[in-house]
Amino acid sequence: MKNKKAIILLAVLALIAGALFISCSKKSGEKQLWTCPMHPYYISDKPGDCPICGMKLVKVEPALSKAPAGGQADENMSADMPGMPGMKGAVVQKSAIPADRVVVKIDPEKQQLINVRTDIVTKRSLGNTVFATAVVAYDPELYYTQQQFISALLSLRQAQATGDDSGTASAKENLSSAETRLKVMGLSDQQISELKTKAEPDKSLLISGNGDSAWVYAQVYQDDLKYVHRGAEAEVTLSSAPNTVYEGKVVAIDPALNPETRSVRVRILVKNTEGAFKPEMYVNVSIKSATGSFLSVPEEAVMDTGSRQIAFVDKGDGYFEPRYVVLGAKIGGFYVVQLGLAEGEKVVTNANFLIDSESQLKAAIGQMSQGHKH
Repeated sequence: MKNKKAIILLAVLALIAGALFISCSKKSGEKQLWTCPMHPYYISDKPGDCPICGMKLVKVEPALSKAPAGGQADENMSADMPGMPGMKGAVVQKSAIPADRVVVKIDPEKQQLINVRTDIVTKRSLGNTVFATAVVAYDPELYYTQQQFISALLSLRQAQATGDDSGTASAKENLSSAETRLKVMGLSDQQISELKTKAEPDKSLLISGNGDSAWVYAQVYQDDLKYVHRGAEAEVTLSSAPNTVYEGKVVAIDPALNPETRSVRVRILVKNTEGAFKPEMYVNVSIKSATGSFLSVPEEAVMDTGSRQIAFVDKGDGYFEPRYVVLGAKIGGFYVVQLGLAEGEKVVTNANFLIDSESQLKAAIGQMSQGHKH
């Protein structure tokens, strides 16, 4: 606790000292300051080593209030920027810098030291992968419902062929009842139509041998359900052979939610080429869903301050600009960009917290120097 208090006191004293250095330099010319790359709150008026970690001090670049000349043209963002006090109803420039941060310049050596990495703001084909536990199905209920449907359809055709009106009416009623049950079990109209062409129900619902298909039932939570649709590709793995991936497809989604687990049963059909799937066996599945093409950035590029999001844009020549951003959905490991960034710009994806610390520190020193009267 004492060490923590000492570090906080050192930081406060460093800020005050920095402010005094800056204000005094107005009369005597620009004074060079030095700071620690790993402890940017420590500031000295001469080169040397950091008293905290022993690292060699580096020069402090002057704080900047706007991006260097010759940069990319600004664009208007929006009339309403969430979390920006005083900005509602105003036109906000794309390169508007948060009031508590400034553009910073970091020399190449320091960038390498803190491992700065960037990525391009670009349009990406994004999709989600839903992970779920599942069980190899032994589903006699669906098997017998298919059997009832096929039998009712056969009875209807025979009654219609012989002109039996009473038999036709009864068969239609049985067929409609079986069709309704199939829909409740999650089968689509297309799948029910395909069942009309079959002479018998799917035996893999009872047992699956080599070369047959296996039914895998996954429980997908309601929050992930929006990413799952019929026809989506799925990968199935066994705990006994985690490196072997079996390809499958989502063929049915139950229309009702289980109120106890808050999940929906999703049926996946997998080719059981090696006879590896046995009824009631537990497996793991990942369901892939393509969402679309969006202007996006990696999630590592976004800093969430609680009420707003900030990204640092690489303006070139060592300049990094803090930028308000408005984001859409998070899809996979990327955020959809709605406002604040343009296609082709570079955003910081690693060491942005260190850059942000320096940006805030220089902004605080600048504000203190403006308020201090020497």
